[in-house]
Amino acid sequence: LLILFVGIWIVSMLYLHKVDLRWLIDSQIAQGLRQSNAQLTDEQRQKAVETALRLSPTVYGAIGASVSSLVVLLLVAVSSLYYTVVSFFTDDGVAFKQWFGLVAWCTLPAVIGIGAQIVNLLVSDARFMPQDALNPLAFGNLLSIDRTGATIVQRILLGIDFTALWSIVLTVLAYQAWTKSSFGKTLAVVLAPWIVIVAIGTAVAFLR
Repeated sequence: LLILFVGIWIVSMLYLHKVDLRWLIDSQIAQGLRQSNAQLTDEQRQKAVETALRLSPTVYGAIGASVSSLVVLLLVAVSSLYYTVVSFFTDDGVAFKQWFGLVAWCTLPAVIGIGAQIVNLLVSDARFMPQDALNPLAFGNLLSIDRTGATIVQRILLGIDFTALWSIVLTVLAYQAWTKSSFGKTLAVVLAPWIVIVAIGTAVAFLR
């Protein structure tokens, strides 16, 4: 987890110091307006950008890195709690601390994606690079899929790279080895949260 956190901080700081901050803030405001169907006059929008620019790139980088790190930690903790609850009902004897260690270990392939982002930022002109384009290994970028008008769920799915699939495979193998469960049961336990999350996200996107 510490390795992931350090990587996240490096990416965040590099990006916020290389990107055109005015352009980035204006783009995010425009995207938020499209998603919420809200309206702002050009003067109001310009004022919002000027207000946001009072903070330095370092502050924005620290905020982004802190939030991303907390999200990763929360996801690992929630996943560990989920497997602990499953262990309680299946009586396989694996405790929360052990599940936490396993889930954290299975996230390690994400370091490859972080490394690719760092290289991308170092060799590319990132002044007008969208955040979606940071990871060159993301399936959306590899397939050159236009994200214009995409929902949050669609953006998340397009931002997935092969390291996420690698992590899932590691989790399946580790879960089966630890619990001695059948392959079918292992797949059901490991993939169930992902299926639920995608289903809920898709339903919310359609309801909007």
